[in-house]
Amino acid sequence: MLTKILVPYDGSKYSIKALTRVIELAHNLDSEIFLFSVIYLDYISPPGMLGLTKLKSEKETIKKWRESVMAYSEKMLKIAIKRCNEKGISASYHITCGNVTNEILKFAKRKNISLIVIGSHGLHGIGKLKTLGSTSRKVSELAKCPVLLVR
Repeated sequence: MLTKILVPYDGSKYSIKALTRVIELAHNLDSEIFLFSVIYLDYISPPGMLGLTKLKSEKETIKKWRESVMAYSEKMLKIAIKRCNEKGISASYHITCGNVTNEILKFAKRKNISLIVIGSHGLHGIGKLKTLGSTSRKVSELAKCPVLLVR
């Protein structure tokens, strides 16, 4: 039974569509929804030898950026949770930092997720390419539970 549904959520139109589908599913199946957001710091981290050559000012800038993105992500996820609660669906959220695919898969395993519903594309990448997003592709290939891709 699909009792625990994971929705990787980044606020993109595809993750919003994925959440809409999950709300429909969860309502009919009495499932719990886990919204999950991953902050990938390597996008803004300047190059260096394993971070050893970063200046103090660079580290402070990265810390401020991380805090800002965490606050934005939390606000975005709280809005999505409210949307679920208004439909009578139990939902929670979690935010972490790291490699997006790896963190999604680790969370799914740790929480014994029965279904992952993920948007076919996220916020990163080239939107004009009509191929499956790298994160959704990797999750669909490596997950130990069923994965539903939403386009």
